[in-house]
Amino acid sequence: MTDERQIIDDYTERVGRHLTGPARDRAKAELGEHLSDAAEVGELAQVLSRLGAPEEAAATFAELRSAPPAPMDARLTAVVVDNLPLVGVTTALLVQGIVRTLEVGSGFALAFPPFVHVKIGDGCVSLAPLQCGTGYDYAGLLYSLGVPLALLWSIVGLGLLEAWTGTTPGKRLMKLRVVTEAGLRIHPVAGVVRRLSLLVGPFAWLDWALVVWGERRRVLDRLTETKVVSARQAE
Repeated sequence: MTDERQIIDDYTERVGRHLTGPARDRAKAELGEHLSDAAEVGELAQVLSRLGAPEEAAATFAELRSAPPAPMDARLTAVVVDNLPLVGVTTALLVQGIVRTLEVGSGFALAFPPFVHVKIGDGCVSLAPLQCGTGYDYAGLLYSLGVPLALLWSIVGLGLLEAWTGTTPGKRLMKLRVVTEAGLRIHPVAGVVRRLSLLVGPFAWLDWALVVWGERRRVLDRLTETKVVSARQAE
């Protein structure tokens, strides 16, 4: 492989890393052909200089930069589908709590998303206020193991999927994608951070407060400079 061919392949690959979906393959093909033509006439260096850094070049191929914001009903449907493990664990906690109430007559605590706390001696640590006083002692492994595993999927699993592919099972179903404000692929850290509100139990719904005022982006969407868009036209 010649040095110029290696340069072209490396550059197109780095450009592709900033894109998601069909735009990635189209950009790599078009850019590779353009750079090959430039190399044939001895202008590869000049063309690369005009294109700039791979991220700058990728922005010119970002079809989703101007894509319309995702409809809120589609986003909420995607949220339910993506978080089915968490929904399932919460439903199981509800059933278990009802059965226990019928058997022993005592009440139980429940919220969605479930409160999260860690016991330390006679106390506990929680990111959500008032949680330590409610408790899920009746739930056993369903809470101590089921909730953390479901949250691990909802926060880390889905966050990394969004970073790697630009979408999730629910978003793919609803033809949605997550991109940066420039329409590029999001960073893995951003993918995880934009989901951290789930750690504060039902207070996570405050993340959607801006929607009440007609916004199409959550608080953490703005914090991570990401957006969810409709990708129907780009696919």
